[in-house]
Amino acid sequence: MVNLQLRPGAFVAGIPFNAVMSLVEAQGQVVALFYQNELHQVKPGNVAEFTLNTDPGRVVRGTVDSIIWAQGQGQLPQSGTLPMTGVLNQPPGRFAVKFNIEDKDKEVFMAAGAAGAAAIYTDRLAAIHIIRMVILRVGAYTNYLILKLH
Repeated sequence: MVNLQLRPGAFVAGIPFNAVMSLVEAQGQVVALFYQNELHQVKPGNVAEFTLNTDPGRVVRGTVDSIIWAQGQGQLPQSGTLPMTGVLNQPPGRFAVKFNIEDKDKEVFMAAGAAGAAAIYTDRLAAIHIIRMVILRVGAYTNYLILKLH
């Protein structure tokens, strides 16, 4: 049911097309953005790790739930999406990969819109996954550094 208020002299020419509100779930989902050519070997169940700039030094583990094969560039202008703040707009040509978080990391606070780094470990080239794991962990610890040189 929509609550509609009219002012004297106003008229209604159809239903409104602008979003009235956004609903945010208490328990969110984790998605990471990847270029299309990075996803050709990714399958549900692949091991994934990610770090958040808001939680330096922590590596959160999970698995790939699904690849979301839709993006804002394929969206019509009228939508009910959350407004972008302009800080972290979705780069063009990237697709979201949804992660399932391991039980031990489910209590980690993950702010909606938080930024970080992610890696997905596929079945191919498993011998060099250790290099990506090290790079991810070093990046997580460099988030402790707050260099304000202005």
